[in-house]
Amino acid sequence: MSRLQSAAAVTTVCALSAAALLAVPLAATGAELGIRINEVESSGGVPGDWIEFVNTSDAVVNLSGFVVKDNGDDESYVFPDGSLVEPGAHLVLDEAGAGVDGFTFGLGKDDQVRLFDQSATLVDETAWTAHAAVTWGAREVAGTVEWAETTESTKGAANVFAPEAPLEGSIVINEVDSQPADWVEFYNSGDAALDISGYEIRDNSDDHRWQFLPGTEIAAGGFLVVEEGTIGLVDGVETAFRDPIGIGSADRIRLFDAAGAMIDDTLPWEGHAAIDGDSAAATLARCPDGEGAFVLAHPTMGGANSCVMPDVVVNEIESNGDATDWVEVVNSGSTAVDLSGWTIMDGDPVGHAAETTPLPAGTVLDPGAYFVFDQPKDFVFGLGNGDTVTVRDANLNVVDEHVYDAHAEGVLARCADGSGDFIDIAVSTKGQRNACGNAVRINEVESDGGSPGDWVEFVNPTASDLDVSGIVVKDDDDTHSYAIPAGTTIGAGGYLVVEGADLGFGLGDGDTVRLFDGGLLIDSTTWGAGHAATTWGRCPDVTGTFAVTAESTKGEANTCAGEIEVSPWPGSAEVRVLDTAPNFLEDSSGLDVQETADGSFLWAVDNGEGRIWKLEAHADGSFSQIPGWESGKRVRFQKDASDPGAAGPDTEGITVDGDGAVYVASERDNGAKGVNQNTVLKVDPEASAGDLVAQQEWDLTALLPAVGANLGMEAVQWVPDTALDGVLFDDNTGAAYDSTDYAGHGDGLFFVAVEDNGHVYAFALGADGQATLVSEIAPGLAGVMALDYDSVLGVLWAVCDDGCEGQSAQITLNGTAQPGLAHFARPVGMPDINNEGFATAPASLSVDGERPVWWFADGFASEALRVGTLPGVTGENPGENPGESPGENPGENPGANPGEDPDDATDPSGLAATGSEVPVAMIALALMLVIAGALVARRRRHSA
Repeated sequence: MSRLQSAAAVTTVCALSAAALLAVPLAATGAELGIRINEVESSGGVPGDWIEFVNTSDAVVNLSGFVVKDNGDDESYVFPDGSLVEPGAHLVLDEAGAGVDGFTFGLGKDDQVRLFDQSATLVDETAWTAHAAVTWGAREVAGTVEWAETTESTKGAANVFAPEAPLEGSIVINEVDSQPADWVEFYNSGDAALDISGYEIRDNSDDHRWQFLPGTEIAAGGFLVVEEGTIGLVDGVETAFRDPIGIGSADRIRLFDAAGAMIDDTLPWEGHAAIDGDSAAATLARCPDGEGAFVLAHPTMGGANSCVMPDVVVNEIESNGDATDWVEVVNSGSTAVDLSGWTIMDGDPVGHAAETTPLPAGTVLDPGAYFVFDQPKDFVFGLGNGDTVTVRDANLNVVDEHVYDAHAEGVLARCADGSGDFIDIAVSTKGQRNACGNAVRINEVESDGGSPGDWVEFVNPTASDLDVSGIVVKDDDDTHSYAIPAGTTIGAGGYLVVEGADLGFGLGDGDTVRLFDGGLLIDSTTWGAGHAATTWGRCPDVTGTFAVTAESTKGEANTCAGEIEVSPWPGSAEVRVLDTAPNFLEDSSGLDVQETADGSFLWAVDNGEGRIWKLEAHADGSFSQIPGWESGKRVRFQKDASDPGAAGPDTEGITVDGDGAVYVASERDNGAKGVNQNTVLKVDPEASAGDLVAQQEWDLTALLPAVGANLGMEAVQWVPDTALDGVLFDDNTGAAYDSTDYAGHGDGLFFVAVEDNGHVYAFALGADGQATLVSEIAPGLAGVMALDYDSVLGVLWAVCDDGCEGQSAQITLNGTAQPGLAHFARPVGMPDINNEGFATAPASLSVDGERPVWWFADGFASEALRVGTLPGVTGENPGENPGESPGENPGENPGANPGEDPDDATDPSGLAATGSEVPVAMIALALMLVIAGALVARRRRHSA
């Protein structure tokens, strides 16, 4: 029998009445689907434990194939086909037993319920640390869903909670009209009436006073308006409001209580409010009512305010095709707009309330200018395949909003730019004029001294041939016009050069090139006084803004100053997926390899809930689960030792030191996602079969650059002092690193990477909890998501994600402030995905001159872990003896301490694979790779 056919197991309850829905608002918390966990019975239910879900949307939700779990991954319940939940309806899932079909896991005293969709993406979750006296239920409070104990079990119906203590009455100034009539509106946001007898209104002069009459009240949730003729008291005499107070064009209104204390103030304004010059059509008001600053509004005397929003509109939306999701806005008005405190939001304002970052003070958008809300700087949620984009001001008022049904093939953009309808266009123009009309773009301009003269280069940024017949080119003079001949096409990704002789006009200093499709301006660029020393082109090629190029590249991809020269990946071109079925959660992040006498182990970390895994690594790159580690172990802050329900650290990186201690790098507390907090946590991985509370923590926030909440530490890597002495440059001493300068730091340094600036920082972490910054390295990447010390090559790898196409930097320490750098593209067979973990195998896993290298991708419940190869060691096949440590001949160990007796060298069998002992052959191999990389890197990278 289907589980849905058993009424006792799964019960679908019809939609509630409107009154019931208002009593418990049904805002979605877990996903755009609108389904959420709503009530949980974990002790004493009938027939046993049960879980209630509710559909908060206005559409039917199909739960077929969705999975329910508690806090473990060993048991789960899968909804059968046909599991439909009507709008506003509840669905109850019972615990199996006593003839009832349902979920088989019981809900404990300290437990969790999680709901996953068919792709294993977490949709919603809730956790508790004790049984409720009745049940646990969800409710919406001030736009946020919170869980609380209910006062009665309402299985399959709206939740019931104890009434909250009533709010007291309050009063604020809410709206002011100064022309043509004078009136002031007040608002009581409380749920009780407020007696305002003797309260006093003043304008910008303390001599102008007017008091409310005895017995005056403002109703709960109500508005009260004082007009010109309203009677009050002045010096005890009944007087109309107009007599002591005339509201001027440069004025203010203040409110004082009966004791003479000021309780509200509009602050001064300059000029009567007016819309299109009409003062009768405008007031100054707060939006929402009673909150925030006074702004231009439409008159709503005695009613809810209606403020005039700035002329800022959503202009372009990238939800799928770029390295990050982003939203572009444009100021289509004639005055600058202060964006301080503004935020972006998707279709889940409750569930994602903590995942958006207000813009910093002083953010101003000039008329006609563009601003991009980018991920993860301004928000960390993802824009879905059908979602809502909302731009909100500092008071959370909706400035503009766009709802779309599905991802665009290219991007969603307004055409005409800033005012037209949204259409799906092929070319992304982030922070620039939208690519409306023909997709062709200006790419490079020669305005002085070209061969044979001036020329303009155009580019086809699409993946198919582009017909550019009839496209018109102009400079800054409308009489100078050239139409591209009929039949002219540009191949996919190709270039077209129009010579100055064909244009029929020359390009001057401080000139412009404009491109028209019919009467529509589709692209333009202007350069300042003088000519570019080389050429004026897009940097980076095709997609960037215009700048002076590094060299003229007529008809080819632009070469830009500071561009990284990138060599092909030095290992295998192909990579393979290791986890075809879900082994990890979907927020995969850091990796590290530990080499011991018992073999090599791969450590992995997830940033969603701070969970780490230990896996046995094999020479063919595969891995095996280790008993007790199948579900991983969760790392917790010391402050959360007694609170297992705490959200925990946002663990982005993981590493193992020579003693086997595990360290994770956290860039924030998942319970406070809007605050950057860069912390390294140390745990004993075998201290518990369950959660691991940090033994020690180092807060590095003050020692690292100030960055956005989600742009901090992305990786951590421990490197032994034997690999650093004499080769790492110490910024504190201005000389090569000497480990004896840092007493009490152990026997190695911790390298961390910051996403925002792409720099790497080396720290000495003291046993006393203090940290000392030793060195800063710029690897030449836009961002760094992963670090790994390669014990075979004796180099530090820094790896970027899809934000820079998976490129990596190989850092060779040389004792100077400028370490050697070689940059590599990702393997040809590696998709351009969000790889946040990277680890190289030690020499002991080499087979036939190759060894594994692993990548770990964020955003995948399966196919997160991939393996490729790098050159290994030649000669005897060390892969046949993975338990033996490489470089066992101490006479060949260049990392040994100077002057040490070779016979006294110790076996590093318990050491993480960090290169403390590097054979001479490996140094030769490293030098050969660096030389080869340098030769290949001479080829200029084309980034079209």
